[in-house]
Formats: sequence, structure tokens, C-alpha cells
Amino acid sequence: MPKKDMDNDQMMDDFEEDSGLEFEQTDELDFTGEDDLLLDESEDDEDMLPSVLYKGITRPKTEEDWRQLLLEASRDGVPEYKITDTFREGALLLHPAFGLGVVSKVISPRKMEVIFESSKKLMAMNVPSPDSTKAA
Repeated sequence: MPKKDMDNDQMMDDFEEDSGLEFEQTDELDFTGEDDLLLDESEDDEDMLPSVLYKGITRPKTEEDWRQLLLEASRDGVPEYKITDTFREGALLLHPAFGLGVVSKVISPRKMEVIFESSKKLMAMNVPSPDSTKAA
């Protein structure tokens, strides 16, 4: 059967006839309730890493503000830093050389900025371990 060429107007006419939907250029999109579609990052999740950012806290603007939150943070349950782990802004981590740190910025899926008591470091995260990249 030969392929039938169809212009855009004909294609839209066929679509509208098949589905019963009609669209006008004057129709406006309604995004009411779009926030309900976003993932709910509930603070009650057991999987969450300890964070210095909690409800009602605004994101610190300076390194010193981050350090102040870091000093006030509890060390209970703070995980050791592993390059394979994924962190988010505000997450606490314990580095073997630099000590307790807080993620001040997630730069990319594999890069984050971490503020420690006496320094700021650009660190890797979410990097697969060499064992997981080997072919079975």
C-alpha cells in the first residue's frame, strides 16, 4: 500500500475527528494544581539523611551561615561520606579527613559543594563503584 502524504491541517482534522478533541489557538493552558504532581519529600521518611535544613529554615546565603547551622546540628545518625552515595542540599556527612560537613549546593548529579568547619570543598557523589561497572 503506498504511503499517503498528508499536510498538517489534514492531520489535525483527522486527529480531531478521531478523538473528539478540539483545540483553538486562543485556548489557555491551566496549570492549577501542578504542584500536587511533584514528589512529596516528607520529613518522616526513614531513608532521609540528616539535614540542617528543616521546615521553617531559609537556605543560608553565606558560608558562615552554613557553618553556624553545622555547629548547631546533631551528629546523631550522620553517615560517613561515600563517593557512591547521593546527597541533597542541607544533608550532613562525616568525612574521614575533613570531619562533619553540610552540603551547601548540589551542582550536578555527580558534584556537590560541602562546607566543613574550616574549609569548603567541591566533592564527587553518586559515582558508581568499580565493582558495579565490571561485566558479569
